Amino acid sequence: MTRSKLPQSHGFTLVELLVVISIIGILMAILIPALSTARKQAGGVVCQSNVRQLMTGVNVYVADEGAFPGTHSLFFFQSLFDQSWPRISGVTWDGARDKLNDNLSYTPAYTQPYHLDPEFATDVPTKGTLFPYVKDERVYLCPNDRPGVAADTPEGGGGNGRLSYGFNAYIGFRSPDNLRSFRYAADSINNELPDPNKKRSFRVGEVVRFSPATFVTFVEEHPKANLNGDWPDGNFNGLDRIATRHQLNPGANTSGPKGRVSIAYMDGHADDPIYRARTLGRQIFTEFGQPHIWRNEGGPDKVNMTAFLNDIPGTCPW
Repeated sequence: MTRSKLPQSHGFTLVELLVVISIIGILMAILIPALSTARKQAGGVVCQSNVRQLMTGVNVYVADEGAFPGTHSLFFFQSLFDQSWPRISGVTWDGARDKLNDNLSYTPAYTQPYHLDPEFATDVPTKGTLFPYVKDERVYLCPNDRPGVAADTPEGGGGNGRLSYGFNAYIGFRSPDNLRSFRYAADSINNELPDPNKKRSFRVGEVVRFSPATFVTFVEEHPKANLNGDWPDGNFNGLDRIATRHQLNPGANTSGPKGRVSIAYMDGHADDPIYRARTLGRQIFTEFGQPHIWRNEGGPDKVNMTAFLNDIPGTCPW
């Protein structure tokens, strides 16, 4: 009787195992950065959607109230008209508050670090005048914005944990119909543009016509300035900065790092243009011709700012 031979099995050799492990390691090295990039890009898409939703809420607010919601700078700007408004809770778009003294100096209403202040978490954004129109708290915060102590990084690290966006400081309580154009009341010379090699001047009597498609309204703001640095307001002013946390390119030349920032415009659309890291608000305002008080030379532009705000109610509007 002849026995049939069973097929002999053999395991992987050490060389084969090492080859397989090497291939897996190479694939992981390729895939992990790609997945990380995809995750960051997805965060940018969500962030852009956030500012679009906020702008939609603003437009509904305008339909109800006839004007844009209040911004923090308006309390300061009332000094141009020799009066001041009380800054009480629930009168700005985001709900954040500050103690405004009689001499127009500010005492922060919250304690640092702001992301741990329970009063700040209660006020922002649920006490804001926009919250009845945009009630999802997640919309107010970029998914790539990490709370903590404000850090001076190109990405804009160290947010307040409740708010990632700033509203154009100069248009609160303004009607969109009154923001179609502006005639400069005084010369405004050598204003910086986002391109460091270019400047733009405006002459007295010059009329700038605003396009709703380019009129910046919401900006993804850098937390190191006033979003989480000095006082945590959602106010995008001339000295505030953008956060370029999306698709940041460190930059191989002297121009420095650049990245994408989420911006919503007055016509309701949102975009993610590429800007240099730490671009200032006044540089963006200069792009589309809006005056701003904190110029880079010549001191505060009180003449043009007063002319720009001349249709804001002279008495407290609430």
